[in-house]
Amino acid sequence: MYHKNSEKGQALVLIALAAVGLFAFTALAIDGSRVFSDRRHAQNAADTAALAAALAKIRTPPYPPNTPEAPKLAAIAAGVDRAASNGYATDADSLVEVHFCDEVGLMPPCEGLPATADTPEEKAEYIQVKIVSTIQTTFARIIGWRTVTSTLTAIARVKPGGDSPLFPGAALVALQRTGTAISGQGNVNLEVNDGGVFDNSGSPCAMDFGGNGTFVLDPSYYYTIASPGTYCENGNINLDQSYIQSGPQISPAYSIPPPSINCPTPGSYVQSGTSIVFTQGYFGAIPPITWSGEVLFPNGDYCFNAGLSINGSAEVKAPDGANFLIAGGDFQINGNSTLTCDSVMFHINGGTGIRFNGNASNTCTNVTFYASTGDVTWNGTVANTFTAPGNGTYQGLLIYLPSGNSSPLTINGNTGNSLTGSIIAPSSNVTIEGNSGTTGLRSSITGLTITLAGNSDTTINYNPDDQYSPADPTVIQLTK
Repeated sequence: MYHKNSEKGQALVLIALAAVGLFAFTALAIDGSRVFSDRRHAQNAADTAALAAALAKIRTPPYPPNTPEAPKLAAIAAGVDRAASNGYATDADSLVEVHFCDEVGLMPPCEGLPATADTPEEKAEYIQVKIVSTIQTTFARIIGWRTVTSTLTAIARVKPGGDSPLFPGAALVALQRTGTAISGQGNVNLEVNDGGVFDNSGSPCAMDFGGNGTFVLDPSYYYTIASPGTYCENGNINLDQSYIQSGPQISPAYSIPPPSINCPTPGSYVQSGTSIVFTQGYFGAIPPITWSGEVLFPNGDYCFNAGLSINGSAEVKAPDGANFLIAGGDFQINGNSTLTCDSVMFHINGGTGIRFNGNASNTCTNVTFYASTGDVTWNGTVANTFTAPGNGTYQGLLIYLPSGNSSPLTINGNTGNSLTGSIIAPSSNVTIEGNSGTTGLRSSITGLTITLAGNSDTTINYNPDDQYSPADPTVIQLTK
């Protein structure tokens, strides 16, 4: 058979091309599988290293014998060690880096952080672990791939838990976002020691004072007005405007659980000598009690479906712990009657309020007034010495009107009030008025608006240890 010279060697070319294709498929099958397996292993190593770093940061305190930088250094070391235990260290084949996301110039930058993490302090809660792994190829060398490099990252958030006041450093907080949120009218005197004032309104005259007032802050704190809100003054006001600063608006959320007070059986009350003694249970309509002796509530749960009014010069006592549910009407102590109690919860749920009127003095320790509905008001020349619980669910919580309860909260009178613990009413207009001399105030007061009126003379000695501090759980989680 005759062959042309031009066809010689054609099969060899086809075989050579086929061999290259076969090697390429072999490289994809073998080297590609190695790269895929290494990437998965490196990602798992980065994830566990980030969690190990977060745990080390939590476990390392920043106080003696450690230094303030000790938690950060411990986190970095733990992340590097955990990556090494999984086969990745900084050597010829891999690179391991552990960084906090508040560092500048990270490559790659921390990704997937929430929009709220926009300050260095918030970014410092996130730790990034980067692993760069290089695989030496086998068959892929034939097609020019001697190495394949993969970069894997993992980010973990670490936020130490603990208790902290809702608004650290603020003794007065008004949450209204528009209009005037804090105002003072009349012959008002306000002195705040060891704390500041926060106004959440971004409107003109967000803080508005008139009349003949004197307003004094501790030199280390400020009147903070949400930007671009402004301060207005009309009258003879003594306020150093160098203490006014701008700040961001806030949208706080509250979730303080209501108490559980149950009265499955009817209660009763009987006169015994000079005393009226109540037995725990639920009560329907009770005629107003006018008494000059003792009205005693032993330890137990008391549910009033139509309110209770105590008048005259009674000595109302709940000395050993008691829980009061005002499910209808209101709870009143009037005239020259006094209230003395310890370890007591007042819960208004369906009722219209709790009111202390008249001319007497009331003293309660470890007490909380929780008004799901209705208001908490005292009038006349009544003087109250109330202290919030020192432990338990409601530690530091003196008065609470949950969001949605817009009933007013009024501190009114012509005498002294001594209050310790947080007063929180985010939907209420809070008023301190009359000729009240509230000089023993160790409370933070939070309302929708705050109004100082009349001839009120208020001194707040703010101490964060006395305030309600919701539990803030420790957070350790992978975010990327």
